[in-house]
Amino acid sequence: MGAGSMELTTLYLDQPIVWKRVVDIAAPYGTAGPTALFYIHGGGWNSGNRDLFHYHLEHFSSRGYWCASAGYRPAPEVNWKQQLTDVTGAYLAFLRHLERRQETVRNMIVLGSSAGAHLASLLALVSPEALDIAQKDRDLWRKPDACVSINGPATLEEWPDMNADIRGSIEQTIGYPYDVLDRTDMFAQASPVNHVGRDSPSFLFLLAEREYFFPHAHIHLMSEKIRSYGGESEAVLIEGTEHGFFYRLETPEQQRALGLLEAWFDRRKEKKMK
Repeated sequence: MGAGSMELTTLYLDQPIVWKRVVDIAAPYGTAGPTALFYIHGGGWNSGNRDLFHYHLEHFSSRGYWCASAGYRPAPEVNWKQQLTDVTGAYLAFLRHLERRQETVRNMIVLGSSAGAHLASLLALVSPEALDIAQKDRDLWRKPDACVSINGPATLEEWPDMNADIRGSIEQTIGYPYDVLDRTDMFAQASPVNHVGRDSPSFLFLLAEREYFFPHAHIHLMSEKIRSYGGESEAVLIEGTEHGFFYRLETPEQQRALGLLEAWFDRRKEKKMK
């Protein structure tokens, strides 16, 4: 591998290939560190691509991190449960890849932006049984140690003055409109905040200052709920940013968020070493 270049291993989950059910893996340059990163892109549950996070993969793999970026099928082709199945399968493929390489990972961190933050949060919070993990993969399964939610939602339940675009996107991935009264439980079931409990992993919420879709108040309530169960959670506002700001690592605001993220990773490493 040449200096400054990144090589990816692309693993499809199915044979024959199923579109979007795939994960890209970037090996660390040189000696691997103790932390692995698993990314899930956003795009309103109905668009976006796994290569959106390749800038992060390039940056962190050059610093000794194993990294992966998952794809998933878009709504309305599938609903949120099937999307969660897709990213769970990609996560298991990443774990299997690390196991075959005999890599020792102390910190497994899942990260996502927007709709990807929703799926990453559920991946971190929901039990293996609820994730419908096959029996043959139960021994492989490892609950994420932490989750980074980047301008994502805490709830998909209806709230006042919802942005019309995000309302439509949520209804699309749930598979029902909000006004179907006997389906309100579906929105609650899909809400990360409702899965917080005593065994919840650590969370870092990175909030865009100009957030049009997901109210900050919901994130602060979820963060407080995690702490009320004895967990660790931080919510940090990145000034001068808009929703979807943290795919690239170029602007001063993106660099500020990157510095916060790296400092948070370092604190987690120190705790794991104790």
